Amino acid sequence: PPPAPATAAASVVCSNYATVMGDVAYPREAQRQGIERGDATIQFTLSANGEIRDIKALRSSHQIFARSSIRIVSEYKCQGQGRDVVVTVPFSYKLE
Repeated sequence: PPPAPATAAASVVCSNYATVMGDVAYPREAQRQGIERGDATIQFTLSANGEIRDIKALRSSHQIFARSSIRIVSEYKCQGQGRDVVVTVPFSYKLE
């Protein structure tokens, strides 16, 4: 079998991770629907040259959180690691 792809943490390979995550707002759509909390786990491939590809939700408590999290991940600016790496990012949402 082919070797498992390398994995990395978004907080390590993406320089604007903290900034982008600090701007994570609770989705208004969820608030309107009366959903008070949610989560999602997003995975993407970071290519050798730093391109973000194949963003997908591995799981989410509601489609709203999957969509919101995928949009956030698409704003990351990441540094290529010289080979493709798989990055998994957990998101947790709570209505404050």
